[in-house]
Amino acid sequence: MNWKPFDIKSFLKASRHWKEDKARLEQELKDISYLPSMENESGVRSGKISELPAQLALRGLKIQAEIEEILLCEEMLKYALSKLTEDEKSLVDGFFYPHQSIGVFVEEYGKSHGLSKNLVYAERNRTLEKLRMLIEAEYYGEEE
Repeated sequence: MNWKPFDIKSFLKASRHWKEDKARLEQELKDISYLPSMENESGVRSGKISELPAQLALRGLKIQAEIEEILLCEEMLKYALSKLTEDEKSLVDGFFYPHQSIGVFVEEYGKSHGLSKNLVYAERNRTLEKLRMLIEAEYYGEEE
């Protein structure tokens, strides 16, 4: 999950699955048997005895790296959302974590804020740009 150049829409869409992905990876890591056995469900096959433990160890490291990347992405999202106003958070939730159809959300949000449909989408785009800039500034800023 390399988000640079930072694609905020893909980042938010991917965030919907991080919890399940992390749970699946943690289970896969837990299920790795580092000792060869008859019930090797790791998917790693080798005719050489010494290769199997090394391949399994490498797979374990790759899984751990994927889990750490998800944790970093979760931290990035939490940080950026903490910097938004309640209205901006509501827009992000309504568009990316909907509890109802987006059309209904846009109509209700527009009525409650006195905005037309086009202005609701414009406000969403402004909020997404703000999120993108917050994440880029904090996590991808210039290195000194």
